[in-house]
Amino acid sequence: MIMKKSILINIVFAAIMMMVSQAPLKAQRMALTSNLLEDAVLTPNLGLDIVVSDRQSLAFDVSYAPYKLTEKFHNKHMAIRAGYKYWFSQALYAHYISIDGVVSSSDVRIGNLGARDEYVGLGVGYGYSFIISKRLNIVPNVGIGFAYGSRYKGTDHMVKPNEGVQATSRTGFKPILTRLAITIQYVLR
Repeated sequence: MIMKKSILINIVFAAIMMMVSQAPLKAQRMALTSNLLEDAVLTPNLGLDIVVSDRQSLAFDVSYAPYKLTEKFHNKHMAIRAGYKYWFSQALYAHYISIDGVVSSSDVRIGNLGARDEYVGLGVGYGYSFIISKRLNIVPNVGIGFAYGSRYKGTDHMVKPNEGVQATSRTGFKPILTRLAITIQYVLR
């Protein structure tokens, strides 16, 4: 599974780089981003949008929640996303469409029940950047796509096997939201 993830990640990054390789680099404009929806559920996250031409940018962000409240309740998850954005007006302003790649892992436990997910996904997205001030934007965006991964559900890693509770696992493709965000964006320059 790890080998398949790394191959898919390399394919996604290669595709993104091929799309922007024809454009002259214009990296003097960058923006730091944070997803307010993830902030609302106490998941620290940080992203970076790098402008590569007048209408193109690359986006990278990571979110990580290592919370283990008790032995019987925890919510641990991590996601890394990378994307290519085509802006219809000017980079970092107004409408854009995107191609997004995501790698994610989660481990949720409530009592004796829990689930673990690991997947790699690719999708398309749409967003709009509302200008609040010269350097501050609010960007609602959504992306849909498909992911390949594994899900383990039950008590296989949480309870001793002799307690008689069965675990299920499933591997394959599934539709996903590659991105659901209300992002605050601070334009650095």
